[in-house]
Amino acid sequence: MRRLAIYILMVFAIRLGADAHKLIDSLISEGNRAYELGQVDKIKACADSIDFILNAGGVDNNNLIDYKAALLKLRGNQYYEDDRFYMADYCYREAQNLIDRNSGVDFHGLDLLLPRERAQLHYRLGEYDQAEELLKTADDIIEYGGRYRVGDDNYLTHKLSYALTMARNRKIDEALEMATGELAKALDRNSRAYTNAERMYAKILLLADVDREGALKAYKNYFAKQKKYAMANFANMNAIEREQFWHQLRPFIADCYLLEEADPGFLYDVALFSKGLLLELLQRSGNGKASKKALKSLNYRWTDIQKKLKRGQAAAEFIAYEKDSEAEMAVVIVYPEGKPKFIKLTRPAAVLEEAGEGLETTEIYDKDYIYESESVNDLVWTKPLIQSLEGVDRLYFAPDGYIHRLAIEYLQGAAEREVYRLTSTRRLMEPPRSVRTEKPMLLVGNINYNAWLDLSATDNDQMAFSSYQGTFFPILADQFDETSAILEDRNNKLDRRMALQYASEAAFRTEAPDYESIIVSTHGCFRGRTPMATDIKPTATDDCLSQNIIAFAGVNPNLGNSSLDPYTMADGLLSAREIRDLDLRRCRLFTVAACQSALGVITSDGVFGIQRALKNAGVDAMLLSLWTVESDATSRLMRLFYANLAEGMTPRRAFAAARKALIDVTLPDQTVYVFDPATLSYKETTENLHPFEAPSRSNAFILIDALE
Repeated sequence: MRRLAIYILMVFAIRLGADAHKLIDSLISEGNRAYELGQVDKIKACADSIDFILNAGGVDNNNLIDYKAALLKLRGNQYYEDDRFYMADYCYREAQNLIDRNSGVDFHGLDLLLPRERAQLHYRLGEYDQAEELLKTADDIIEYGGRYRVGDDNYLTHKLSYALTMARNRKIDEALEMATGELAKALDRNSRAYTNAERMYAKILLLADVDREGALKAYKNYFAKQKKYAMANFANMNAIEREQFWHQLRPFIADCYLLEEADPGFLYDVALFSKGLLLELLQRSGNGKASKKALKSLNYRWTDIQKKLKRGQAAAEFIAYEKDSEAEMAVVIVYPEGKPKFIKLTRPAAVLEEAGEGLETTEIYDKDYIYESESVNDLVWTKPLIQSLEGVDRLYFAPDGYIHRLAIEYLQGAAEREVYRLTSTRRLMEPPRSVRTEKPMLLVGNINYNAWLDLSATDNDQMAFSSYQGTFFPILADQFDETSAILEDRNNKLDRRMALQYASEAAFRTEAPDYESIIVSTHGCFRGRTPMATDIKPTATDDCLSQNIIAFAGVNPNLGNSSLDPYTMADGLLSAREIRDLDLRRCRLFTVAACQSALGVITSDGVFGIQRALKNAGVDAMLLSLWTVESDATSRLMRLFYANLAEGMTPRRAFAAARKALIDVTLPDQTVYVFDPATLSYKETTENLHPFEAPSRSNAFILIDALE
């Protein structure tokens, strides 16, 4: 229905003639805004609509060339965001050819914008000579065309970008002279452009390696201004404005990590602020805006974390960054006393090569090698890292990069201490809320995926529906016993169980906000690429969150129904985007007993998946899986875990005891295949059977943000 309405509107606008021009102008503006946010699907939708109107003949010849050039530029933006750089450059060059052949046409500034867009493309690819040449072309247009006034925001941004590119080409003196001169001309301006120009100047100093102390001072100054701006304005920004602010800030965050050991405390503060800001972008607060109470947490520093640590404890922020076109990994550690410590770790490329396909694959048996491998362990838990944790019995850590996909808490290097996984170590500043066993619990399981349901929905995730259309989810045999056993152990008459056809997406959305503890036992899937954290382009939040789903009743008939309108009908898929929009601030523990529930698209913004969605929705702690899990092992683990909780254990103790009990389970007189680390193969055996002790079965689930 929605698509039809858009089509009718476009046809109507075309027939009106002049309104077609207004519509195209609006679509160009919308496409440019989507480009700023990295929303590739929205860019494509705008470009497709413009293409449709132009082909339908709704534009007069006087504007046709201008619009064709604008369309090519927008297509270039689309391909750029989709990492299809050859196609992006082709579109940019074709647009430039149109401009060059039609000198009498007013292209509304596109002749200046295109060289800058192409320069950005080549800069990202590390082709700094080409980038500098294109920026020189733009500079000539500015100088002779009088486009910008000296000292205004656009002029300043262009000049500092030009200077930064020259610095990349080792033209240090010219770059410093240009940057210093332009900043001096605009010194009296207190604009966002001036602030960003200061950031670029700091990076030039860093690249020049002539004034490292000056670079550090400049970065600290810029960081202080950004924090002040966020504290003053962030609470009143809408979602789009908040994302725009973050996208402007991201390059600075990446630059800060290049300072490395210069000031570990400063890097820790940057990590706290950036990870906290990411969680606040879409944080649930009832009115759609970030609460002032939540924003107060953005002001936390490493010294605040230090005050929360007891003797024998430490807090660590892992940071992934790029240096000299190579992905790097480091960790900054805070102790109860003294200064933080910066530890450079093994490059991610070496870890990923040693892990082979085991980190990416969904095949569970590939995980056994990773978690049994001494070489993988030694590359992650390096000797300098182990030495820096001497005397530490409890480590709180926040992951970054590939560590979002690797349960480092189960590697051999973590065996001598308790290792707590947190979304951000600022979690230590939050008062822990116990899981109260006397409070009612919501249990979802034994789901009838084949039920025919006719349920309406609002703002259904159409992108998720399109991605999973045609998928079939089989019935899970262990779900009934699992949820029945948990209910029996809890013996709480107020518990709510959703099963069969009643375990629908719509019913869950309605019920979930009322419960402190929730378990959903179902199918989970993640379909998306997982670029490493060196990716510096803006992340399309909605696009990423739509790639993670959990299945509810009626999903199979809906996914097999090509006539279903996912805008108005519940499809039985609950995506991470839809979870993000729920109000789950009451929930203290949310368990997704399903495959791949901890996965997501990994960028420089962290992991975009169900765990990010649950935090945005207000959940305290989560139990999620890193890969495709076995039904029997999962069912046993959940029953053990919730039985321990019912006895009064904390989530942390309950989960540790459940994993140990699962590993110790003995099933005699059965023939199974067990992994042999010595031969890196599987062998058949009936002796001393502990079928769930293999890492592939016992290490799949990770507990996140549980402080006790």
